[in-house]
Amino acid sequence: MYEYERLPPEPPERGPWWDDPWPAIVAGLIALVIGGLIGYAIGHKNEKERPGPTVTSTVTNTTTVEHPKTVVQTNTVTASTVKETTSPASRENEERRREAEANLKKTEKENQELKKQLEEAGKAP
Repeated sequence: MYEYERLPPEPPERGPWWDDPWPAIVAGLIALVIGGLIGYAIGHKNEKERPGPTVTSTVTNTTTVEHPKTVVQTNTVTASTVKETTSPASRENEERRREAEANLKKTEKENQELKKQLEEAGKAP
């Protein structure tokens, strides 16, 4: 007798396209990568035109002296320097920076003198 080879059953028919979540997941990942690349390109398009690093320092000195009257002296100096600037305004900024440093040194000397006066009066700061 003849034996017939049995055929495998046919796979079930595919449902509608929205039953399979993988195309949506892959499309979302591709959109994230493209968005990241566009954001990086926009954020770094002027990178060569920017000056060097900016260094900012803030110095704050506060002195309170109590005698027959109360004197409160507060000095705040903020200095900002930008390296590799060649504009004409940078000369003016350099002069302002030197003036601010000179004022800072003068104020520090005054603070030291006030501290000495306090110590001489017998009151420690």
